Amino acid sequence: MTFSNLGPLSLTLLTSLVVAIVLLTIRVVVMQRVQQRRQRENRQETERLKSLVAAYRALAGSFTPATAEHTPQIEETLAELVLFGSLPQVELAAACLAALQRGEAPDCQPLVEALRTELRRQLGLDPIPPSLLIPRSGPGRVNTGRGGRALNAG
Repeated sequence: MTFSNLGPLSLTLLTSLVVAIVLLTIRVVVMQRVQQRRQRENRQETERLKSLVAAYRALAGSFTPATAEHTPQIEETLAELVLFGSLPQVELAAACLAALQRGEAPDCQPLVEALRTELRRQLGLDPIPPSLLIPRSGPGRVNTGRGGRALNAG
C-alpha cells in the first residue's frame, strides 16, 4: 500500500496522528526538563535552608557569651552565611566578620533576628510578635554580669 492508494481521509488521519505523536514527544521532553529544573531548584533551596538553620543554631543556640575559643566556629558560620544568605544577611555577616578582624566582639543579634525572621517565613510560621521579648542570644552579645566572658573580655 502506498500513499497514493490512501484516500484523502486516511491521509489526513495519518498526518494528524504523526503531528500528535511529534507534539506529544515535544511535550514530554519539555515537561521532563521543567521537572528536572524544579527538582534542582528544590534541592538547592533545601540545602540553603539547611545551611541557614545550622547557622541560626550556631549563632543563636547559646544564651551564654562566646569566648575566644568560639571564634573559629563563628567565622565558619559567618562564611556560610556569606555564601547562602540573602543580601541583607550577607551584609550583617560581613559586619560581624569585620568586627572579628578588628579584634572586637561581633554583635550577631541583628543577624540572628534576620535569620529567625526569614526561617520562620520560609517554613510558613507566623512571625514572632514584637510584644514577645526573646532574650538576646548568640556570641558577642552584651554580658549582663552573670559570670560569662565576652569574646574579648580579659
